[in-house]
Amino acid sequence: MAPIKIERIVSVSSEDEAHPATNLMKNEYSNKKWKCKTPGEKQISAVFQLAECCKISKIDIGNEHSAFVEILVGKSCTPDVDYKVLLVTSSLMSLQEAKNGTNINSVSFFKRENFCKPLCDEKWDRIKIVCTQPFNKHAQYGLSFIVFHSETSVDKNTPQLGFQLKATNSVEPLLRAGGLFANRNRFSNNSPIATGAAAIREASTSGTLKVDFKGKLPHRNNDSAKSPKTSSVNEDT
Repeated sequence: MAPIKIERIVSVSSEDEAHPATNLMKNEYSNKKWKCKTPGEKQISAVFQLAECCKISKIDIGNEHSAFVEILVGKSCTPDVDYKVLLVTSSLMSLQEAKNGTNINSVSFFKRENFCKPLCDEKWDRIKIVCTQPFNKHAQYGLSFIVFHSETSVDKNTPQLGFQLKATNSVEPLLRAGGLFANRNRFSNNSPIATGAAAIREASTSGTLKVDFKGKLPHRNNDSAKSPKTSSVNEDT
């Protein structure tokens, strides 16, 4: 699942100067938090513009003292249409944890089965986050991070890399399956082995030189070397 890039912040209801909502645009699991401006605010919200319209398959949320979170979706092409609930109000910490200020940075993972249908099957490019903390009036709350994921798919119209073997009948006989066995008689001892001038003459005419595959060298007659040819010269007297 590929992370979805947040392009910009469309609007934010409340943010601390040291912890603005733009910290959540980093799309990473960091300690850059978004907090409300004043402790005890009833509700805070922020609207994000995504880089592209896509299906949301998973949301990772790092809490910052918020008791509940709700995720709504919309489209930039219809800004006047009300946002629709993708993830219903979900608990990020218990009542006791909120009052005692413990486990304030828990991490929650929400998947497709947690989202409302059929909204999870549609594409959206705007997301509204709503956080609330009704149990502690002294805490500045918000989120420490949020990451949206989308399932990546391969376009069927995209050309795929690959290759295909071309069928042909012009393959050399010895390169075909069983070719060496079928042509074994060509290299058997029954075939005469050409030597000397005969081999050169045969190679020049047929383009093939028969070879003894048993490693035997053709017999060479060395009688001429032992008995050098003599010639007589008639001297004129």
